Amino acid sequence: MSVYRVVVVGGRKKADFLANALLKRKMHVILINDTEDFCVEMSHKYPEAIVACGDGTKPFLYEDLHIENSEIFIAMMPSDADNLIACQMAKQIFKVKKVFCTVSNPKNVEIFKQLGISNVISSTYIVADMIEQLATLRNIENYIPIEQGKVGLIETVVEENAAICFKPISEIAIPKQSIIACIIRTGESIIPKGDTLIYPNDKLICLFNDGSKDDLINVLGKKVQSHVEH
Repeated sequence: MSVYRVVVVGGRKKADFLANALLKRKMHVILINDTEDFCVEMSHKYPEAIVACGDGTKPFLYEDLHIENSEIFIAMMPSDADNLIACQMAKQIFKVKKVFCTVSNPKNVEIFKQLGISNVISSTYIVADMIEQLATLRNIENYIPIEQGKVGLIETVVEENAAICFKPISEIAIPKQSIIACIIRTGESIIPKGDTLIYPNDKLICLFNDGSKDDLINVLGKKVQSHVEH
């Protein structure tokens, strides 16, 4: 089985957060930063990661780290222009499968897309949105807004008293413009069909558009009503 490699360039708190989340998922993480004290801190905190101190706009750094054909490349440097350069190199020279470019100026989102970077994230938007969602949604392990929040992905674990337990997907009131795209059960991934049953402790990976998010979360989080006889 091939190792899932993720390269994270720049950032401090966000890079730290990403490294922690990715390593928990058993991914191979390469952290690149131009601040030496941060690199030392990360190398001690995450000994299983590769940490390199250097300029994320220089191709020789990526050559030395052998990032070619990595699955994901994320650029989070302070300069939007530097992030664009790094993502273009990752995509065109090193053939990384998917690149994510963060920008501090939301006006650059469409410009960078026109320059060939399809996944451009306005970091101001995404960080604020993720903090809000993760702080308010119980059972939501991960929330990723896509296309500036027009589409989203959530991961949630089904509780034992959830109303959707032991029901086939066809009988669950999934809102329009939402789908349960994948179920992770005892380490195996299942692409569900209408007759697929939901069990406690299943991890559901769901896609939705922004207008259906709240309804989807309500359906997934609804508990079985207890009935007490008098």
